[in-house]
Amino acid sequence: MIKKIFSHLLLIGSLGFSLPHALQAQCEFAADTIDPFDSTRLIISKPMPIGLLIPSLYETVDGPKIIEEAEVAFSFMEGDVDSINSFFLTIATPEYDFQKIEAGRNVIIAFEDTSAVQLLNYPDRGVFSKETNMRIYQHTCIVPIDVLYRMAAYDVLGIRIRYEGKKRTIMLNEDQQKALRQAVICASEAAGFSPLNP
Repeated sequence: MIKKIFSHLLLIGSLGFSLPHALQAQCEFAADTIDPFDSTRLIISKPMPIGLLIPSLYETVDGPKIIEEAEVAFSFMEGDVDSINSFFLTIATPEYDFQKIEAGRNVIIAFEDTSAVQLLNYPDRGVFSKETNMRIYQHTCIVPIDVLYRMAAYDVLGIRIRYEGKKRTIMLNEDQQKALRQAVICASEAAGFSPLNP
């Protein structure tokens, strides 16, 4: 169920939603919807690029197509049927070679206060992208409530993904750090949490 909901997470466009004016001014959401069949609520921040620009394997007359190193989105899902009430961090990364990532604590986020936290991720085998000639991996991680408060209080400096036999580190620049922190606060407040005042 979760994999199905997040399968198109980074491909969806903006949908209609109603939030207080204070949140609308600062927050951009890809979705804030309630499923009419099972009342599952899904809040997803607008996906944002992180890391550097990298060359893809798609060749143009001017050389390889340049793409984002990764994209990230923060989300909340609440449902009566599946008893899901969780926050998620989803990172989409293009990879040059086939990688294998199993379920486990294979995604680590490093905070500005020099601490690092491992997140529980779902397995993924990637999907081939014709636009880049690369496999796109989607790392969907459960964010525990204590980590949610840390993400709202401190900037995330970098994200490390541990594939089987390879590590990938994505460093965020200052603007990306602030944007991710704002997305965490916005999604939390839209879900009825106050992450800055635990």
